[in-house]
Amino acid sequence: MSTPRTRPEGFVTRASTALLQRLDEVVDRVAAEIERAEPVYGSSRGVPPEELRRTNRANLEAILSHLSGHPEAGTAAPRSTGHRRAETGVPLPAVLRAYRIGSGVVWEELLAMAGDDPTAGRELLNIASLVWKLVDDYSQALTDGYQETVAEQVRRDARAHDAALDALLSGQVDGARLWECAHTLGLPAQGSYVVVAATTGTAATEALPGVDEALSVLGVASAWRVRADSHIGIVALTTRFTEARLQALLAERSVGRAGVSAAFGPLTEAVTGLRQAELACAATQSGSKQVLRYDEALIPVLLAGSPEVASALARAVLGPILALPQHDREVLLDTVRTWFAHDGEVSAIAAALFCHRNTVRFRLNRVAELTGRRLTEPRAATEMYLALETHRIQGDGSGDH
Repeated sequence: MSTPRTRPEGFVTRASTALLQRLDEVVDRVAAEIERAEPVYGSSRGVPPEELRRTNRANLEAILSHLSGHPEAGTAAPRSTGHRRAETGVPLPAVLRAYRIGSGVVWEELLAMAGDDPTAGRELLNIASLVWKLVDDYSQALTDGYQETVAEQVRRDARAHDAALDALLSGQVDGARLWECAHTLGLPAQGSYVVVAATTGTAATEALPGVDEALSVLGVASAWRVRADSHIGIVALTTRFTEARLQALLAERSVGRAGVSAAFGPLTEAVTGLRQAELACAATQSGSKQVLRYDEALIPVLLAGSPEVASALARAVLGPILALPQHDREVLLDTVRTWFAHDGEVSAIAAALFCHRNTVRFRLNRVAELTGRRLTEPRAATEMYLALETHRIQGDGSGDH
């Protein structure tokens, strides 16, 4: 950004030089008008009077120096003002209004000094566009400084947020550090919590887009971040916002698979919650948008926790079935799933599959022949159930080896 290169001459130069010589008086007038127009200035929670006068002096000196023929001051002063006001949280519109008030006072002083002198009046009129272009450039510099600081604050806050969440999820907190992390994340320091782990299988992709905003609208405290290929969060439960309500909300928003830990008390247990949530997520069906709670699906979680053993079991039990053509394979697997769903009652299985009872018996006999396991035998039924669950979780890949 550049300021106007044309230098004012004659009356404007002399008048601006004169205003520089009584700068304290101009600064006081500007400060009084700003404090009257903008309540945030001069208040104990906003910009204190001494700070307002200090920045007024720097900005007015920059403008008047330029108008008196010394433009080398540049835009450092307004940019610095933008930085300082952003740091103290003064809204940008209020900062810009204050800057316009100061510029207006300078213009009014120049008009008053021109008086009825027609030559001074014409010169002032001719230079007006330069003056307001200068004000626009300085205002832009102020805005740039303000936005730079806000951007850095956002980055700093994001880093602090992620560091606090990582500290909780890694179990590296206790005592005062625990309270500090909870405060940074906006979580209650005491209560009941769950950890959520979700994934789409794609790096740095939100599996639960907008979940933090949705929870915030409901008055539910939570903290989230996307890391590697997972979307991780801690959610504070309440008597009204239970695990069941959370599961329903997650199911509405999930674009991938999600797992929810068992509820835990102190935040120091978040590291265990993360492990449970990740296992529950891994226990969901591959390629699905399922949301699974750890304490409601312990068998799938157990299998997900030992994927190599589970895969070996699936191959050993289901290998001959998985080697069949796709149609035959799915017919037999669906029949076995339905057998478990209806507690082995052949009539109920036949009704569910829209086939004759003899067809069900034929299929079950074929399963027994292929696998060497009859579902009426407890051990064989247990192995078959675990193998089916592994196949559901891992998909067809469990039988491709």
